[in-house]
Amino acid sequence: MTRTFTDQSDLEFNTTVSGIPGADRASVDRARGEPLARSHPRIALDVSGVRLRENPQFRHHGDSRPVVTPRAVRARRVLPHDKLQEAANAAFLVNVATGALLFGVAWALAPSIAVFFKARDVEPLFRVLALSLPLGALGAVPDALLQRALRFKARLLPEFGRSIVKGVISVFLAWRGFGVWSLVLGHIAGESAATLFAWVLAGWRPTLSFDSRVAREMTVFGVHIVAISLLGALFSNVDMLFVGRILGAEALGYYTMAYRIPELVLASTNNVVARVAHPLFSRVQSSAEQLRTTFISYLRYMSLIIFPAGVGLAIVTAPFIIIAYSSRWAPSIPAMQLISLALAVSSVGFIPGVLYKASNRPEILTKLALVKVLPDMTVLWLGTRWGIVGVAAAQIVTAFINVSLDSLVVSRILRLRPSEMLRALAPATACSAIMGLAGFFLAPKLTSAGVPGLLFLVVFGIIVYGTMLLLVSRESITQAGKMLLASRRS
Repeated sequence: MTRTFTDQSDLEFNTTVSGIPGADRASVDRARGEPLARSHPRIALDVSGVRLRENPQFRHHGDSRPVVTPRAVRARRVLPHDKLQEAANAAFLVNVATGALLFGVAWALAPSIAVFFKARDVEPLFRVLALSLPLGALGAVPDALLQRALRFKARLLPEFGRSIVKGVISVFLAWRGFGVWSLVLGHIAGESAATLFAWVLAGWRPTLSFDSRVAREMTVFGVHIVAISLLGALFSNVDMLFVGRILGAEALGYYTMAYRIPELVLASTNNVVARVAHPLFSRVQSSAEQLRTTFISYLRYMSLIIFPAGVGLAIVTAPFIIIAYSSRWAPSIPAMQLISLALAVSSVGFIPGVLYKASNRPEILTKLALVKVLPDMTVLWLGTRWGIVGVAAAQIVTAFINVSLDSLVVSRILRLRPSEMLRALAPATACSAIMGLAGFFLAPKLTSAGVPGLLFLVVFGIIVYGTMLLLVSRESITQAGKMLLASRRS
């Protein structure tokens, strides 16, 4: 979710072109270890996805960095290697056209958005920020080709270049008295720098080579990705819209603080899991039994990481906020605790999304998103009656609704019994619950102990969780090790 009005326009188009036969292990390891260079949330719209491989006999699939929010993942289409230039040309054309179209839509909607937020000065800010749409679209294909070649060190330059240029320009303009415009212009400068670096490093140039079949397949496939991304953008921002519009700017500030840290930690972890899971799902998709086994294994593997992380964040929220941000931000504490738990629960629905994309079935995500949007918006709107804590509690309710629906659909597709999924989640759930009970009992006694108390609480939680996991389900640790080893071999 975006966390400030400025961040809501941090839009990026990215076309993922991947599938690298014969990639060496070192390159794949670098892919998994690639740092998340951007710490701020964003909405990423994957307009099209292409997987190209040299020969059908190759079963080795590379993976690339997820470029979407915690609630969406990229898509791919399998195409022959000799259509790479045609696919890139088509992707470039679709991206640029769509970026220009959405820029026009954003420009036209700016006055209405300003009225909605009761802030007329937002209109010019939003229109200038919308320039990030066509700018991001221009750099999407070169960036995707860098991913396809597993040139992850090269990709760090556009990523860090964006952050550095944005930071330097923003700070300089703020120093010169530009106010909020310093953030807007800094963002545009950073996006421009990233696009320029991507073009220089990729060495790719569009040509007149065009294949109507390739373009048609990519466009049809991309319709689902656009729909998913737009609905994902709505999901990602609707809570902020309700809080800002109904509860006011002060409440929005506290809610933003409450959401930012859990999102950064848990969404980043989800992205790492997706980066590891996608090539495995792609490799075994032809075997129903292997696909079921891999899905259940990853569900357990993911829960072993995300569940304790979410519960642990909820435990340390109070001392962390007081120490890092002062007691002025204390109203954010209960909301952040609830949001940490909500994001941990919602992560269960993340792996099915990776599975659908790896199996080239993004239409499932489109249909699910359409089903979810109305009940989610209703629950979040009702939550505003109880302030930001009510909205945060509503996040837990929507997480359970969405995960239940995701689990029902994936169980029917993979022919899984619900009990199989529950058994996969049981070890992490039980151990995280015990850690939570112990941590919440101890946390109030350490809030006034400062940094040493916070560190002790973190170490205490790790020890309790690890000990319980060894006692309750030692095989879970073994399973996690096997999954990591399998992912390295993929």
